[in-house]
Amino acid sequence: MTWDVKWSAPRKKRKAGVCCPAMTLDGLSTPALAVLPFTNASGDPAKAYLATGLSRYLTYTLQHVTALGAAPRPAKPVDAATVLDGSVRHTATHLSLALDLTRSEDGTAVWAARYDRKVDEIVAVVREAGAHILEALHVTPRDAEQRILDRAPTTHARAFDAYLRGRELYQQIRRRSQDLAHDLFAEAVKADAGFALAHAGRADCHAMLFSYWDSSADHLREADAASARAVELDGARAEIRVSRGLALSLNKRVDEAEREFARALELNPTSFDACYLRARSCRGAGHMEEAVAWFERAGALRPDDYATPALLATAYVSLGRTDDATGAKRRALDIIERHLKTNPDDERALYLGATCLTSLGDKGRAREWAKRAVAMEPDDSAVLYNVACAYSLLGLKDSGIDCLERAVQNGFGHWEWIEHDSDLDPLRDQPRFQALVKRQA
Repeated sequence: MTWDVKWSAPRKKRKAGVCCPAMTLDGLSTPALAVLPFTNASGDPAKAYLATGLSRYLTYTLQHVTALGAAPRPAKPVDAATVLDGSVRHTATHLSLALDLTRSEDGTAVWAARYDRKVDEIVAVVREAGAHILEALHVTPRDAEQRILDRAPTTHARAFDAYLRGRELYQQIRRRSQDLAHDLFAEAVKADAGFALAHAGRADCHAMLFSYWDSSADHLREADAASARAVELDGARAEIRVSRGLALSLNKRVDEAEREFARALELNPTSFDACYLRARSCRGAGHMEEAVAWFERAGALRPDDYATPALLATAYVSLGRTDDATGAKRRALDIIERHLKTNPDDERALYLGATCLTSLGDKGRAREWAKRAVAMEPDDSAVLYNVACAYSLLGLKDSGIDCLERAVQNGFGHWEWIEHDSDLDPLRDQPRFQALVKRQA
C-alpha cells in the first residue's frame, strides 16, 4: 500500500483539563507539545491497549527532542503551546491513525492527518507521524536526536504489537499482570532478538516481580542481563537507560544506577520514570534528601500521579518535615479521590489512599479502604505491604505485622523499604517486627 497521508479537518478539541503538561525544566522552552491519550475508535475494549500504547510510544520518542516539551500522561490544565489529540481504529488487517494538532490558547487548528495502513506497517506509521508532527511545529531535531527518530525500534509488526500489549499490562501493579507482560515481552524478543525495548520490558518485569512477589536471585540476574542487553542494542533511548538504572538499583549497585538515571535525563529531561525511579532508589538506600528532590521533580512532570506525592510524604516524615508531609498527603488524596470515581476497583489507589486518610485523621475511611484493597487481592504482597503501612499508622500493630509477615511469605523483596519506610515506624519496637527483620538479616 502506498504511503499516502489523508489530510483532514481537525476533530473537536477535547477539554484542556485533560491535556498533559508541557515542561520547561532544564531550559526547555516553547514550542512545547502536550499529548492527550489517544481514543480507541475500534469499538472493542480489547484493543484499547493500541491507542494507549501508540500515544505513550509516540510521546516517549518525541521527548528525546530537546526543543520540544512533551509529557506522557493526562494532568491538570496547563499552558502548553500545542496539543496533540488522536484516535486509533484497528481491524484484523488494517490500522487507521487520526491525529490533529491545535493551539491550546484558542483551539486554532495547526495540522491534521489520517494514516490508513495495513497492520504490518504500524511501526512505519508511527515514525512517519512523528516526523510530520515535528515538521508541523517547525522543530528541527539535533543530529543525535534525529538518529533516534530514524531508527525503527523493530521491523516486526507482531513484535511491536506484543510490546505495546506488554507495556499496558506492566502499568498494572499486580502479579498476574506482570507475568502476562513478561510473556508478551518474551514473545516480542522471540520475534525480533534485536528489539531493545522488549528486552528492557523483560528487565522491568523481573525487577517488579523481585520487588513485590518473588524475591529470588533469579529475577535480579534476569533483570540485570536483560537491561544490559537492551543498553547494548540501543543505549540512546532514555527509557532503556531507566530500565538499566532500575535493575542496578535493585542489585544494590546504587552508584551505577545513579549514572544510568542521570544518562536517561540527559537524553530526555522530561522523563517522569527516570525521576520517579531515581527517587525510589534513593529512598530505598535511605538517602531521603535526594529522594525528596527527585520525587518533587517527578511530581512536577506528572502532577496527576497519586503515588508520587504519597511516597514523597513518607520521605518528608523521615526528615521531620511534618507540614510538608501533610501537604503532600492532601495532594495525593485529592488525586486518588478523583481517580477512584472512574476507577473504583484500583486497589493501589485504595491502599495508598488509606495511608493518606490515616495521616489526615480520617481513620474510619482509612480502615474501610484498606479492607477493600485486601478483599480485592488478599494474597498480593504489594497490597499486603501497603495495607501493613496503613494499619501501622492506624495503631493496629498486630494487624499490620500480620500483613507484613504475609507479604514477606508471598515474596515481597523490598527489605530496604521495610528498613526505611516511616509508615512502619510504629511497628519497630514490636518483638514480632524485630524478629521478622532479624530473619532477613
